Amino acid sequence: MIRLCLFGVFVAGLLHSAATSAQEKKNQDPQIVKGQGQKDNEPPTKLKGILPMNWGKIGLSEEQKQTIYRIQGKYGAEIDKLESKIKELKASRDKEMKAVLTPEQKKRLEEILLGKDKE
Repeated sequence: MIRLCLFGVFVAGLLHSAATSAQEKKNQDPQIVKGQGQKDNEPPTKLKGILPMNWGKIGLSEEQKQTIYRIQGKYGAEIDKLESKIKELKASRDKEMKAVLTPEQKKRLEEILLGKDKE
């Protein structure tokens, strides 16, 4: 019974890892855009980014958009680091769980995941 539970957790982890790695990650960090006629030694005048879904429909002012882009930039790098750490932890977890399996179970799991399941 414990083996079945571990196997289920392992398969769920693999499926989750595959699903998340298959998704393309959009870069939502704001980009700095120089205004027309701006000199190199002047600070950037406008940030450019991506608003959260449906936020563009609620009538945000340009000042609100700029504030949102700054907030995204403030947290973006740390979120990226944490997501990377989560990915590493999941890979370590999956490796340790797979080490519990016998060679026959590993082979069977591989067949199942590749869609060669004959049952």
